[in-house]
Amino acid sequence: MSDALHDALAELRREYLAEVPARLAELRKDVAAFRAGEADAAQSLVRRFHRLAGSGGSYGFPEVRESSREGERWLKEEQPKSSEPNAQKLEDMIDRLAASFDTAARELGLPARSTGATDFGYRALVIGPAEQVREDVAAALAGAGFMVRADSGAGEPRELKLSERPDLIVVIDSPDGPDAYSTAASWSGAGPVRPRSIVLVSSSERADRVRALTSGIDAVIPGDRVAVDLPIFAKTLARIGSPPPRVLLVETDPTQAETITQWLEQVNAKVTHCPDGITAREALVRETPDLILMDSRLPGLNGPSFARLVRQDSRFGLTPIVFLTHHDTVAEQIEALSAGADHFLTEPVDRELLTHLVVNRAERGRRLREMVHRDGLTGLLNHATLMAELEHAVEFGRRHGETFAFVMIDVDHFKRINDRYGHIAGDQVLLHVARIFQTTARASDLIGRYGGEEFGMILRRTDTGGAGVLAQKLRTALMEQPAVLGNGETIPVRVCIGIATYPEDATTAAELAQLADQALYRAKQGGRDRVEFTKEIRARII
Repeated sequence: MSDALHDALAELRREYLAEVPARLAELRKDVAAFRAGEADAAQSLVRRFHRLAGSGGSYGFPEVRESSREGERWLKEEQPKSSEPNAQKLEDMIDRLAASFDTAARELGLPARSTGATDFGYRALVIGPAEQVREDVAAALAGAGFMVRADSGAGEPRELKLSERPDLIVVIDSPDGPDAYSTAASWSGAGPVRPRSIVLVSSSERADRVRALTSGIDAVIPGDRVAVDLPIFAKTLARIGSPPPRVLLVETDPTQAETITQWLEQVNAKVTHCPDGITAREALVRETPDLILMDSRLPGLNGPSFARLVRQDSRFGLTPIVFLTHHDTVAEQIEALSAGADHFLTEPVDRELLTHLVVNRAERGRRLREMVHRDGLTGLLNHATLMAELEHAVEFGRRHGETFAFVMIDVDHFKRINDRYGHIAGDQVLLHVARIFQTTARASDLIGRYGGEEFGMILRRTDTGGAGVLAQKLRTALMEQPAVLGNGETIPVRVCIGIATYPEDATTAAELAQLADQALYRAKQGGRDRVEFTKEIRARII
């Protein structure tokens, strides 16, 4: 192996180990969910162990592979139920996996994790002088669930242990502190300990957005907006976690496609390969990639034409599109940019550039989509995105003959909660309701905040009966689990529900929304805690 290749592989292995704290944190979060009896926790653990077993082997860490396989095998064979002994066994397996990662780190001359237990939760480092704004930033991040550490800015990022790598850096631009842009740039180029995101907090008149961009800063938040905007950004970052990037590769050459797929899978990306634009268009009906990587010259439906079709779909308006070019002319590249391309890579493609570009652009694109498409309070789909998904569900149902239901849910007497307990308590109730819905619904169901205290759900592959069963489950779950305020006081939550089904009740998204809303209104008029179905002008109440 050449020295250059050896060095490149070593760097990839170091970057892989830099993600160890996050991977262990995700496992421990799932164990906490398993301990709490959440239905999907065991399957999530199986998937995480499986991915670590594969990536550990790919990066040449056999102990990591075997430790991960042990956890995956035990979960598949025993199918354990939620109990403290089983949860403790999982904790022990994670500890052995952590020890395997320590061994791997020592092999590369890297610092091992700290000897204390790995906290689960996301880490934030706030850099700036000890002023009120730093306290405000720390309070906002703590409220978003981050473990926060403050620093005046002394010390180099590269001196930090891998186990202490923050997920989020917030740099405060203050005349009494270090140069914020230089500080951000040093973290942006910190290699294995680079954070997943860097935010600048600055007064609007001080912020230099061009310099912020070149310094690697992802977002600029005015000082007077910290309490509102920073928690939304931080929750978005935590919500998307670090899932494997989903890449749609559109490449005609099978050898080239196989090579690129192998490269991307070694950095834990999930690749779907399509040989041409027609096949790729069909794949987009079933999948939502984080990035589209495609040859600029495709048979049949060429690259720019395919990009235009992708951009016409509201679901993919923010999805990064990277073209693989064969020394295309400037005119051809301008055409691709006009069609919606974001970046070009000239073949033969450099492996390191390709993998870094895909991982970074996919995560930034995912984070941007989350901020655009998600409700800032609950993390559910916002109204516009929910309605766009309803349109897509209708189109998919028309093509494939699939039935589904649209459900509208209203929290009973929510104004009374706000009037009695205050709006902060009202927000806590809405968050509680959102979590109940997420844990009760199926993974394939789409949930959004329709507006105020109203929620909407798109229930795939179900009919009126199936929707009624889920509605009863939602009501029961809310009755059994009242909202708990910070002072320990409980608030019972009741809901009214209206349901319309496709194609039985309506065949357009607008009609479905209108009929479900009418059914919800009748349920509210009829009394609290009701479910109502709509079928033409006849209603059946349960």
